[in-house]
Amino acid sequence: METLVILGSAGLAKEFFLYIKRSQPQIKNFIFVNDLNDGQNEIVISGISYPVVKDWKFDSNYFFTVAVGSPKIKNILVQKALDSGLIPAPTFVDIDAKILDNTIKLGVGGIISPGCILTTNISIGNYTTLNLNTTVGHDTIIGDFVTTNPGVHISGHCIIGNMNEFGTGSIVRDRLIIGNNKMFGAQSAVVKSTLNDESEVFVGVPIKLLNKK
Repeated sequence: METLVILGSAGLAKEFFLYIKRSQPQIKNFIFVNDLNDGQNEIVISGISYPVVKDWKFDSNYFFTVAVGSPKIKNILVQKALDSGLIPAPTFVDIDAKILDNTIKLGVGGIISPGCILTTNISIGNYTTLNLNTTVGHDTIIGDFVTTNPGVHISGHCIIGNMNEFGTGSIVRDRLIIGNNKMFGAQSAVVKSTLNDESEVFVGVPIKLLNKK
């Protein structure tokens, strides 16, 4: 893989670029994608400018990863990337992340950021982002299009559905089941299962339902 397409061109894309560049030196070319009509045609990282592409016309052999926090936007961008013939890259693992066991299964199109620790018998889905210093305990399953912000701690024997987002510093108690489409605010304490698939926002210690998304 010499060329990588990064979906997104904001701050998270800059961070992902740095993680991937140092962990995957064989990747020489980076292309950023942002199809919004916002006038952004370049992204500057460490003083170097990289092009931001506004269309979906790519060499079909290019691999891609997604560098957006919002699960909903990730889903939209990924569908456009797949429709354009791009190929999902394996989930990238930063050199300062710790995968402690070869039983851990990683999907495609995501990233495991610096400081993350995954222990044993864990499954991570497709296009899932584990941001800085996230920890995941034993026997936990995390679905597709999930985002953890920095400092999230997920305990053992949890089942986390698709399209969930965990705010900075939030924690998840062991043996919980979380459905799809949830957002947990910063420093939330998730101490009970949320089994439905409605779009909901939870905040607080312990969590309380704030509103429907």
